[in-house]
This record gives sequence, structure tokens and C-alpha cells, in this order.
Amino acid sequence: VHAAAVIVPTAPSGFSMNPGALDGASGGSAGTDAGGGLGGKFLDGFSVVTSLSGTYDSNVSRSPGLPLAPVQDDFILTLGGRVDYLSKSSGFTFGGGYRGSYNEYFSQSAFSGYNQGGGVVANYEGGKFSAAFTGGVAVERGSNQNYSSAFVKQTSYTSALTGRYRISPKTSLQGDIGESFSTASGGNFSSTQSFNLGAAALWKYSPLTELGPGLRYTYVSGSAQTGRTSIGPTLTVNYKLSSKVALNSRVGMDFASYQNGGTADPTVSAAVGLNYEASKLWGMNFSLFRDTQADPSQAGAFNEVTALKVGYHRKIQRATLNLGVGYDVNRSQNPTNVSGGGGLDRSFLNVDGSLGMAVLSNTCVASVFFRYGDQSGSATTSWNSFQVGFGISRGF
Repeated sequence: VHAAAVIVPTAPSGFSMNPGALDGASGGSAGTDAGGGLGGKFLDGFSVVTSLSGTYDSNVSRSPGLPLAPVQDDFILTLGGRVDYLSKSSGFTFGGGYRGSYNEYFSQSAFSGYNQGGGVVANYEGGKFSAAFTGGVAVERGSNQNYSSAFVKQTSYTSALTGRYRISPKTSLQGDIGESFSTASGGNFSSTQSFNLGAAALWKYSPLTELGPGLRYTYVSGSAQTGRTSIGPTLTVNYKLSSKVALNSRVGMDFASYQNGGTADPTVSAAVGLNYEASKLWGMNFSLFRDTQADPSQAGAFNEVTALKVGYHRKIQRATLNLGVGYDVNRSQNPTNVSGGGGLDRSFLNVDGSLGMAVLSNTCVASVFFRYGDQSGSATTSWNSFQVGFGISRGF
């Protein structure tokens, strides 16, 4: 059993309907990037992909509609590209990449601007020890559900390190550490940060399954929030059947306290990722994320986030069909001894799909896509929107 068979899901980015995502997948639930299968090789180890897309958005500002605020539609033209490098496979493998795009809004020109990001990855596999590191920074513009669906420019930093030591053929020790920081301009929002540290002792129950107990520590805070510390037990279960079925999961109970002396009820945390490749023609994936985060849009408030995503992909002759559904629920949590009334409970539904095909001697991928988003909350925060569009990518 290899613990890294599935990438365990992390917190939703909030940009669930970013026009720069050519595949039409809300948070990646429906499939891979439209340019991911191009296979272009500029130099040994390097790949370069350029892309062009057009998107019609029925509600670019995520407005609730009259009499509160008018709904405004627009057409967005996006020009983008990315460069990736990955070293040759060995005991130590490393790489990095950069992506950038420019969104031009035809009517709401104030929304036009650049999205960009970069990251690095390193993996080590040697004897009884293995480790992996990822780090990245992203600057994204768009309507973000984590910021009351306002149009913001968000800058985020993330890093994570995981390691495993095999004590015997049936027992292993596993650990992970990660942190993130996010800030946004375009409104009166706070910056937020999080830190987590986990460890688990895993027992190989069968040739395909391993499980074991662990411990998890977290710290989350914001520029308008007091610090929240939690610690609690976890249960990890991993399953891998060749390349057909892979499961990574960790479920725990968090016992939290606030730095200002406020109290908190115990909460459940979860990170589950499941891939099922039924055949070369079709497959499905499922992810569940549940955790507590600082609310950047409400001073003093925290959100208990539950995010579910289901994706389906199928080959139809030369084309690939991607379908995805995501449902997120934010429940406001407020520490005692904090004034301000707290945040708002909200839920988000995202449905998306795309149909793509390799063209021009497999050097390009052409696709059409649709997305539907719906936010439920108070009368002033509820909205819905749909997007339809096309995209074409070319690898070099």
C-alpha cells in the first residue's frame, strides 16, 4: 500500500466558477485540465501549454437581483499558458511550474486582470524512508465564496511536507505538516492563516489495506480573529487495488480552545479522497473535506466547512466527457467573549461539465463547457449564475 495513492482533499479555494478554468470543473471535481493531455515537450523535462477560452457569465458580480442589486452578465475572453518542469524519475525527483492568464471582461472592464501562480514539488524514495514536499503561491481575481462572494484579488501561500518510515513489512509511521496564508484586496476583509501537524502509526491489515490511530494538532487565526487551537485523535485508512481503486482517508475529533479564553464544542474533521477507474473508458472520484477555518469576511467568526465533490469522466471515441457536482456548507462558529454578532451560515451548489477532444494531430485540445452555481444564505447573500464557453489549448 502506498500512502500517496490519492491526494487527500484540502480546503476549497473559493473560486468555484473561475473563467480561467478551461475544463469546466468546479474545483477540479469533473476532471483534469484541458491542456493536461497534450504531452507537449519544449525541452527535456519541460512542457509548455498555451490556451484561449471564451466564457459567457450570466451573473459576474454574484448579485442577488432586484430590488437589492441588479444582475449583470458579461463575456470574458481568457488568454493563458503554463510552463512545467519535472526531473527524470529517480530516488529524488523534483520539479516546478508557473501558470498565468489574463481575463478580459467586455462590459465590466474593472474586473479584467491577471491570474498567476507557481509552485515546486520534491519527492524522495529510498529504502525504508519516503518524503514529499509541495509549495506554492497564487494570485487570483474573481468572485470568491470565502469572501462573501465579492470580487477580490486573493493572494495565497501554501506548503506541505509528508513523510513515512517503514518499521517492518506490516508497520509504518507517517507524519505531515502544512501551513497556509491568504489575504485579499477589493473589500474590508481580514487575512487568514492555518497550521496543521499530524502523525499516525499504520498497520498493514491486508495486502491492500492499512489503518491506524494518530494525533492531529491545528492552529487557525486571522487578522480579525483570535487564535483557535485544537488537538485530537484521528483514524487513518488507506486502500489501493493496483490503479483501479485507491482510497486515502483521515477522520478525527478536534477538541479546541481560543486564545482569548473562549470555549468551543468538539468538532469532527475529515479528509477523504477516493478514485475509481473502472476501465480505460470511464471512472469516478469522490472527495470529502471537513474542518474549521477563520472567516475572512466576518470579524471574530470561524466557519465549520463541509465540502463534498463527485466527479465522472468517460471516453467517447476520441472525446472525453467530464461531469461534476460539488456541495459546500459553511456553518458559522463564534467563540465566547467575542462581540460582533458572528458570521452567516451559507451553502453552495456547483454543477459543471465539459466535452473535449484532441485535434490537429493531437497537438491541441478543443473543448466546450458549462457551469452552474447557486449560493443559499440570507436575502442579501443568495444568488445563482451559469456559465457556458469554449476553450482550446496547444502543447509545445
